Amino acid sequence: MKVQRLGWAGAKITTANRTILIDAVENFSNGKYFVIDNPDASYRFSHEEKADYIMITHIHKDHYDKDLILKMLKPDGKIIASSSFADILKEDGLTQILSLELDEPFTDGKVSITPVFAMDGIGEKQVSWVVEHGNHRILHGGDTIWHNQFWAIGKKYQSFNAVLLPVNGTIMRFVKPASPVPGTLTPLQAVTAAHILNAATLIPIHYGFNKPGVYEEYPDVVGNLKTAASEQSVDISFLKAGEAMEWN
Repeated sequence: MKVQRLGWAGAKITTANRTILIDAVENFSNGKYFVIDNPDASYRFSHEEKADYIMITHIHKDHYDKDLILKMLKPDGKIIASSSFADILKEDGLTQILSLELDEPFTDGKVSITPVFAMDGIGEKQVSWVVEHGNHRILHGGDTIWHNQFWAIGKKYQSFNAVLLPVNGTIMRFVKPASPVPGTLTPLQAVTAAHILNAATLIPIHYGFNKPGVYEEYPDVVGNLKTAASEQSVDISFLKAGEAMEWN
């Protein structure tokens, strides 16, 4: 199993001759309140092999790129979506959608794909995705906030080769009324979630962009990640966009 970090929150998983995309976005110019313009957002991958499966954790524009989905999905591929927002994707003109209930697995040979619990920072529908093949297991957390189901997920799956979790602990001042409570996992929360999930490594995603007064990133994300990881004995893999990890 190979996991490649794409721009911002995106990931590509290749395993068992299957290509899987999660939250894959190239066009970050559609934001209503701000445009993500950090180096990660300039990474391009749509010229590469098409995907057998494409999943979306939720439909915010920094996680959902309709044009890219149409470009990269194989003719016989599937968009695998949570039943909580599959109808919205259909209304947006997408087809080839497989709708799954929470904790309902889809299996293709030895590859299993399952939506698991997550919580969005402003209350919209969101899931995390678990991808399994043989003894290898990955969790992609979109931009979830802290929740009490990390324990249940960890107990169910026992361990993960890697968890990709948001770490920017953003204060979303564009949401009114504004709140000083972080709308994604903070560095400490992401490391703690990785510990609870018994992850061999945490791959940080969803960080490196700060717009004061609008979308404010947690101070010194990398430094705070390293401190929390040292205190909890959690391994961190800081992958740049395009970099990958692989397990045999």
